[in-house]
Amino acid sequence: MHKASILTIGDEILLGQIQDTNSTWLSQTISDLGVEVVVKLTVADSREAILDALHICLERSDILIITGGLGPTKDDLTKPILAEWFDDTLEIRKEALEHIESLLQKRGRITNELIRKQAELPTKAEYLHNAVGTAPGMWFFEKGKITIALPGVPYEMKQLVQDQAIPRLQKALVLDSIQHRFFRTIGVPETFLAHAINAWEQTLPTNLKLAYLPGGGQVKLRLTGKGKDAQQLKKLLETYSNTLMPLIQAHVYSTEDVGIETVFFQLWSIDRPDIYLSDRSTNGRLLQLLVSAGIPVEKLKLTTNSNEAENVSVPCFKFDIGEIESGESQRITVKLMLHNKILQETIDHRPFPKIEINQNMLSLLTLNIARRQLMSI
Repeated sequence: MHKASILTIGDEILLGQIQDTNSTWLSQTISDLGVEVVVKLTVADSREAILDALHICLERSDILIITGGLGPTKDDLTKPILAEWFDDTLEIRKEALEHIESLLQKRGRITNELIRKQAELPTKAEYLHNAVGTAPGMWFFEKGKITIALPGVPYEMKQLVQDQAIPRLQKALVLDSIQHRFFRTIGVPETFLAHAINAWEQTLPTNLKLAYLPGGGQVKLRLTGKGKDAQQLKKLLETYSNTLMPLIQAHVYSTEDVGIETVFFQLWSIDRPDIYLSDRSTNGRLLQLLVSAGIPVEKLKLTTNSNEAENVSVPCFKFDIGEIESGESQRITVKLMLHNKILQETIDHRPFPKIEINQNMLSLLTLNIARRQLMSI
């Protein structure tokens, strides 16, 4: 399987002045293509740091993708350092210069010598046309390895990858298919899941791998398959997914990689019942999840206690999250009145010591109860 490294260049990333969203997007995109990402590095705008990074990345992978440092100013070092690395020189590329001049003319700007420097590329590099910016990308194939240099501006980088890099990679490489299946769970520890499916996990073939991804009161199981034949791999994943599901079904709220708030919203939006929320323990976390999922604020009715919605005509939801009671438990009550049916479920939750974690857990459990109720209507 082909291995890739991702190198981001820029002092501003190391200083925390901007977030490195480029490498996250690239990792997902390249992995979906069937290439294994084995190294991710961020280095400063310095010759020594970039040369060291090139050595590390190209030693460990056969594909290197670089973002950043392609501008025209003195701190943009990627092009001259790549020329040095490949024992090359820079020259003005006619197609790059014509594109830059045309783009600036449309924007009512004049080309100057500093901007013209963006049209300089190493002679060994293939020109990658940047349809939405002035910094061209570059493609090198040297010593059996591919190096791709891209601008650091996210929308330019993404456009170049989709228009230029991916088609070239697909043509140059024999790529494996990589496919995923997801199982999103709430309210069950990672160790419990691992124990429940241990025997099943021992039967996995070598080209299937299960990952446990816990966080925020949830555990996401990701079953990943790799293989040459995409259709055959799809059938294999379906077979193993179908045998896994009965073992964990009681805890799974989705087989798509989405949060519980999204699943709840998709079910809620069919009938759009009002939601009466009596929340004395999440400090607004549950309300935040509901709003972020897309539920209009006019459908959310905040109440001081659970009795305020007793005389409300259906359809409606009642979410009642209580305070910590004696015996160190908190009571969650969810009542749904919809389609002439009344469903109510109450659970006692043992709070977590850390307040923020407990607030999030209460919110997730409430939405999961509501999800089950909507599915049963």
